[in-house]
Amino acid sequence: MSWILQRSMPEAEGISSVAVRRFARELRKLDSVHSFMIMRHGKVIAKGWKKPYGPDIPHMLFSLSKSFTSCAVGFAVAEGKLSLDSRLVDLFKDKLPKEVDPKFESMRIRHLLSMSSGHDHCTMDDMVGKPDWEKAFFATKLAYEPGTRFCYNSGATYMLAATVVHATGESLKKYLRPRLLDPLGIAPRYWELSPQGIEVGGWGFNLTTEEIASFAQCLLDGGKREEQQLIPPEYLALASSVQTDNSMNEFPDWNIGYGFQFWRGRHNTFRGDGAFGQCAVVMPDQDMAIAITAGLSNMQQEFDLIWDILLPAAGDTPLPPATTADSDAFRLELNAWAMPILSSAGAWLPRRSFTLKENALGFKTLEFASFDDRLELTLDGETLKAGYGKQMENTLNWREPVPRLMVASAKRISNQEYELLVCCCETPFQWHFALKVNDNGAELTRKANLLFRTQEWPTLIGKSSR
Repeated sequence: MSWILQRSMPEAEGISSVAVRRFARELRKLDSVHSFMIMRHGKVIAKGWKKPYGPDIPHMLFSLSKSFTSCAVGFAVAEGKLSLDSRLVDLFKDKLPKEVDPKFESMRIRHLLSMSSGHDHCTMDDMVGKPDWEKAFFATKLAYEPGTRFCYNSGATYMLAATVVHATGESLKKYLRPRLLDPLGIAPRYWELSPQGIEVGGWGFNLTTEEIASFAQCLLDGGKREEQQLIPPEYLALASSVQTDNSMNEFPDWNIGYGFQFWRGRHNTFRGDGAFGQCAVVMPDQDMAIAITAGLSNMQQEFDLIWDILLPAAGDTPLPPATTADSDAFRLELNAWAMPILSSAGAWLPRRSFTLKENALGFKTLEFASFDDRLELTLDGETLKAGYGKQMENTLNWREPVPRLMVASAKRISNQEYELLVCCCETPFQWHFALKVNDNGAELTRKANLLFRTQEWPTLIGKSSR
């Protein structure tokens, strides 16, 4: 694949390889970081991917998507299509209920951007499952006057996306394409849609690590790419500065202040971030930017490592180059960074079919077969291949919203009992399956490392179809 950003060595940009190597080692200890890319003075000085994650595989961004939606608003404001003080009730007159909470009268675009809509909860809980998300948003009740209190609200970001789409007559991706995505080298990527066919805005975008890094570097450069001004500078200055007090939050990098869909952080930093550790970190004082994808339950850990290791290592002048031996050792460490792989001897067992009991997922049939090198598990006609002692690639739905790239390995405990480890490597999710089969029936249990707006699978129980 071709790279978007220039490459350099840590010492050439004023950081020792020792510090970078220590940061990478500590990052790899976390359960679980999937990739990182460090930029200094506009150049990539270190990067790594935990196999089977890779440089050409896009990753779910979750709420890091919000920062791209914010940029779309910034473009629309600069082009006179919107105003930060536009009232929502004026923009969505046809979506208002007969009786609307009167506090909506004072809700403006800037309140959605700064997470101060007046709600006391995330309104996606009120919107998902409804046929019209915009109508569902206006049917909610406001606990506060807009602009007076911070409350993280992905529903507000969806309304920003809908506002841009209605104001420009283009989809969010199409509107962003010539203004931001193309200049940053971002390829066409998936963004989840609402029932109205509008990008959900607050989550659902997918990018590679370097595409995230390219965005972070643009933010660090004041919205520029190669001297071309992309993001309007006046808007970016507002978006990256404190617009709302969020000091009630617990964690130290989530209570410094909130901008327009960007978080302020310690050490005069700001960032876009998403659930489980997706982030584009901007460090103006050090002229650094960092991109990370992950599946972490505690995101604070990755920021602590940045502040404790990388920040103090950022010097003002170039350093003597690292030795070839040190560089080669670091490269070998990163090449060995990989998800665990289950392993056992295989066995040839004929295909068996089972009719599943009624279950919440709606699966009807399960099929199982074992070979010398792999296990095959089929649910409703979609087959997952899992290698014994190796990973095998699959593209499946299996009740996911879109087909997912899944890499799987397997372990045969006995001819009646098996384990499967599945990495959904466009996401932070890994699934551990326990499968029990005999001549009369089958039982399949899934355990996910993380859950997001979903529940764990019920145990699937089947009866032989013979």
